[in-house]
Amino acid sequence: MKKCLIITSYIEGSLSEIIGDEAFDFILCADGGWDHALQAGLTPDLLIGDFDSMKGCAPSDIEIITFPAEKDDTDTGLCLKTAISRGCTDILIAGGLGGRFDHSVANIQLMLGVVDLVDHIAIKDGRNYCTVLKNGEIHLQKKEGFHLSVFSMTEQSRGVCLSGVKYLLSDYTLTGTFPLGVSNEFADDYATVRVGDGTLLIVLSSD
Repeated sequence: MKKCLIITSYIEGSLSEIIGDEAFDFILCADGGWDHALQAGLTPDLLIGDFDSMKGCAPSDIEIITFPAEKDDTDTGLCLKTAISRGCTDILIAGGLGGRFDHSVANIQLMLGVVDLVDHIAIKDGRNYCTVLKNGEIHLQKKEGFHLSVFSMTEQSRGVCLSGVKYLLSDYTLTGTFPLGVSNEFADDYATVRVGDGTLLIVLSSD
Protein backbone atom coordinates (compact mmCIF):
# COMPACT_ATOMS: atom_id res chain seq x y z
CA MET A 1 0.00 0.00 0.00
CA LYS A 2 1.58 3.28 -1.15
CA LYS A 3 0.91 6.07 1.34
CA CYS A 4 0.57 9.66 0.17
CA LEU A 5 0.33 13.07 1.82
CA ILE A 6 -1.35 15.96 -0.01
CA ILE A 7 -0.66 19.35 1.59
CA THR A 8 -3.23 22.02 0.75
CA SER A 9 -2.86 25.80 0.71
CA TYR A 10 -5.17 26.36 3.69
CA ILE A 11 -4.44 24.54 6.94
CA GLU A 12 -5.92 25.24 10.36
CA GLY A 13 -3.30 24.21 12.89
CA SER A 14 0.29 23.08 12.57
CA LEU A 15 1.15 20.69 9.74
CA SER A 16 3.79 19.03 11.92
CA GLU A 17 1.22 18.33 14.64
CA ILE A 18 -1.38 17.16 12.11
CA ILE A 19 0.82 14.46 10.59
CA GLY A 20 2.76 13.63 13.76
CA ASP A 21 5.27 10.85 13.16
CA GLU A 22 3.46 9.35 10.15
CA ALA A 23 5.71 8.34 7.27
CA PHE A 24 4.71 8.81 3.64
CA ASP A 25 5.94 7.29 0.39
CA PHE A 26 4.89 10.27 -1.71
CA ILE A 27 4.27 13.92 -0.78
CA LEU A 28 2.44 16.41 -3.01
CA CYS A 29 1.78 20.09 -2.42
CA ALA A 30 -1.26 21.80 -3.86
CA ASP A 31 -0.08 25.29 -4.79
CA GLY A 32 0.56 27.20 -1.53
CA GLY A 33 0.87 23.92 0.34
CA TRP A 34 4.57 24.28 -0.43
CA ASP A 35 4.80 27.07 2.14
CA HIS A 36 3.37 24.78 4.83
CA ALA A 37 5.77 22.00 3.81
CA LEU A 38 8.69 24.41 4.04
CA GLN A 39 7.71 25.50 7.55
CA ALA A 40 7.35 21.87 8.64
CA GLY A 41 10.73 20.90 7.20
CA LEU A 42 9.22 18.56 4.61
CA THR A 43 10.53 18.11 1.09
CA PRO A 44 7.69 17.22 -1.29
CA ASP A 45 8.10 15.01 -4.34
CA LEU A 46 5.79 17.12 -6.48
CA LEU A 47 4.18 20.56 -6.60
CA ILE A 48 0.91 21.01 -8.51
CA GLY A 49 -1.27 24.03 -9.20
CA ASP A 50 -1.62 27.42 -10.79
CA PHE A 51 0.58 28.85 -8.01
CA ASP A 52 -1.63 31.84 -7.32
CA SER A 53 -1.24 31.37 -3.55
CA MET A 54 2.35 30.16 -3.17
CA LYS A 55 4.69 32.64 -1.45
CA GLY A 56 8.03 30.89 -1.40
CA CYS A 57 10.05 29.72 -4.40
CA ALA A 58 10.45 25.98 -4.79
CA PRO A 59 13.93 24.57 -5.44
CA SER A 60 14.72 23.47 -8.98
CA ASP A 61 15.14 19.80 -8.03
CA ILE A 62 11.42 19.34 -7.14
CA GLU A 63 9.06 18.24 -9.90
CA ILE A 64 6.49 20.92 -10.72
CA ILE A 65 3.32 20.61 -12.80
CA THR A 66 1.72 23.94 -13.61
CA PHE A 67 -1.91 24.42 -14.62
CA PRO A 68 -3.76 27.58 -15.70
CA ALA A 69 -5.79 29.42 -13.08
CA GLU A 70 -8.98 28.89 -15.10
CA LYS A 71 -9.58 25.16 -15.04
CA ASP A 72 -12.32 22.67 -14.23
CA ASP A 73 -10.48 21.00 -11.35
CA THR A 74 -9.14 22.35 -8.07
CA ASP A 75 -5.46 22.18 -7.17
CA THR A 76 -6.28 19.58 -4.52
CA GLY A 77 -8.29 17.61 -7.07
CA LEU A 78 -5.34 17.61 -9.47
CA CYS A 79 -3.07 16.37 -6.67
CA LEU A 80 -5.52 13.61 -5.83
CA LYS A 81 -5.76 12.42 -9.44
CA THR A 82 -1.99 12.47 -9.75
CA ALA A 83 -1.50 10.54 -6.51
CA ILE A 84 -3.87 7.81 -7.67
CA SER A 85 -2.27 7.68 -11.13
CA ARG A 86 1.09 7.09 -9.43
CA GLY A 87 -0.18 4.15 -7.42
CA CYS A 88 -1.11 5.73 -4.10
CA THR A 89 -3.93 3.91 -2.32
CA ASP A 90 -3.72 5.38 1.20
CA ILE A 91 -4.11 9.16 1.01
CA LEU A 92 -4.16 11.85 3.69
CA ILE A 93 -5.12 15.40 2.73
CA ALA A 94 -3.69 17.89 5.23
CA GLY A 95 -5.86 20.99 5.55
CA GLY A 96 -8.60 21.80 3.08
CA LEU A 97 -11.20 22.36 5.82
CA GLY A 98 -12.29 25.62 7.39
CA GLY A 99 -11.62 28.86 5.57
CA ARG A 100 -13.72 29.05 2.43
CA PHE A 101 -16.74 26.80 2.89
CA ASP A 102 -16.99 26.05 -0.83
CA HIS A 103 -13.48 24.60 -0.81
CA SER A 104 -14.33 22.42 2.19
CA VAL A 105 -17.38 21.02 0.38
CA ALA A 106 -15.31 20.47 -2.77
CA ASN A 107 -12.75 18.45 -0.81
CA ILE A 108 -15.45 16.26 0.73
CA GLN A 109 -16.78 15.63 -2.77
CA LEU A 110 -13.28 14.72 -3.94
CA MET A 111 -13.07 12.03 -1.26
CA LEU A 112 -16.45 10.64 -2.26
CA GLY A 113 -15.39 10.58 -5.90
CA VAL A 114 -12.41 8.28 -5.32
CA VAL A 115 -13.78 5.99 -2.60
CA ASP A 116 -13.78 3.06 -5.07
CA LEU A 117 -10.23 3.77 -6.24
CA VAL A 118 -8.32 3.78 -2.94
CA ASP A 119 -8.06 1.68 0.20
CA HIS A 120 -8.30 4.71 2.49
CA ILE A 121 -8.63 8.46 2.17
CA ALA A 122 -8.99 11.14 4.84
CA ILE A 123 -8.82 14.88 5.39
CA LYS A 124 -7.28 16.21 8.58
CA ASP A 125 -6.52 19.56 10.15
CA GLY A 126 -5.94 20.85 13.68
CA ARG A 127 -9.57 20.37 14.71
CA ASN A 128 -11.13 17.81 12.37
CA TYR A 129 -10.61 14.40 10.83
CA CYS A 130 -12.90 13.25 8.00
CA THR A 131 -13.01 10.01 6.07
CA VAL A 132 -15.53 8.12 3.93
CA LEU A 133 -16.70 4.54 4.27
CA LYS A 134 -18.55 2.56 1.61
CA ASN A 135 -20.04 -0.87 2.31
CA GLY A 136 -17.56 -1.68 5.05
CA GLU A 137 -16.29 -1.22 8.58
CA ILE A 138 -13.82 1.08 10.30
CA HIS A 139 -12.37 1.30 13.81
CA LEU A 140 -11.66 4.74 15.26
CA GLN A 141 -9.47 5.40 18.27
CA LYS A 142 -10.91 7.63 20.96
CA LYS A 143 -9.56 11.17 21.06
CA GLU A 144 -10.19 13.24 24.16
CA GLY A 145 -12.34 16.27 23.47
CA PHE A 146 -13.52 14.97 20.10
CA HIS A 147 -17.06 14.12 18.99
CA LEU A 148 -17.85 11.47 16.39
CA SER A 149 -20.41 12.18 13.68
CA VAL A 150 -21.67 9.92 10.90
CA PHE A 151 -23.59 11.21 7.87
CA SER A 152 -25.12 9.36 4.94
CA MET A 153 -23.70 10.59 1.63
CA THR A 154 -26.12 8.44 -0.32
CA GLU A 155 -29.90 8.76 -0.33
CA GLN A 156 -29.96 5.89 2.13
CA SER A 157 -27.20 4.03 3.98
CA ARG A 158 -28.54 0.68 5.18
CA GLY A 159 -27.28 -1.61 7.90
CA VAL A 160 -25.50 1.14 9.83
CA CYS A 161 -24.08 -0.05 13.16
CA LEU A 162 -22.28 2.08 15.74
CA SER A 163 -20.59 0.52 18.76
CA GLY A 164 -18.19 1.81 21.39
CA VAL A 165 -20.15 5.08 21.50
CA LYS A 166 -22.74 6.66 23.78
CA TYR A 167 -25.56 6.52 21.22
CA LEU A 168 -25.61 3.06 19.66
CA LEU A 169 -27.09 2.05 16.33
CA SER A 170 -27.80 -1.45 15.09
CA ASP A 171 -28.81 -2.29 11.53
CA TYR A 172 -30.16 1.24 11.09
CA THR A 173 -30.93 3.09 7.87
CA LEU A 174 -29.47 6.59 7.81
CA THR A 175 -30.78 8.98 5.18
CA GLY A 176 -29.05 11.80 3.37
CA THR A 177 -31.58 14.37 4.57
CA PHE A 178 -31.62 13.92 8.36
CA PRO A 179 -28.42 14.23 10.47
CA LEU A 180 -29.26 11.65 13.14
CA GLY A 181 -25.60 10.67 13.46
CA VAL A 182 -24.27 14.08 14.43
CA SER A 183 -22.25 14.70 17.63
CA ASN A 184 -21.94 11.24 19.16
CA GLU A 185 -19.48 10.51 21.98
CA PHE A 186 -16.90 7.79 22.57
CA ALA A 187 -17.82 5.32 25.30
CA ASP A 188 -14.85 2.97 24.78
CA ASP A 189 -11.24 3.33 23.65
CA TYR A 190 -12.35 2.45 20.11
CA ALA A 191 -15.55 3.04 18.19
CA THR A 192 -16.63 0.83 15.31
CA VAL A 193 -18.68 2.14 12.39
CA ARG A 194 -20.19 -0.31 9.92
CA VAL A 195 -22.42 0.17 6.87
CA GLY A 196 -23.85 -2.63 4.76
CA ASP A 197 -25.04 -0.69 1.74
CA GLY A 198 -24.23 2.97 1.24
CA THR A 199 -21.54 5.58 1.77
CA LEU A 200 -20.89 7.39 5.04
CA LEU A 201 -18.97 10.54 5.85
CA ILE A 202 -17.30 10.04 9.23
CA VAL A 203 -16.12 13.11 11.14
CA LEU A 204 -14.11 13.55 14.32
CA SER A 205 -14.32 17.17 15.52
CA SER A 206 -12.86 18.80 18.60
CA ASP A 207 -14.88 21.07 20.90
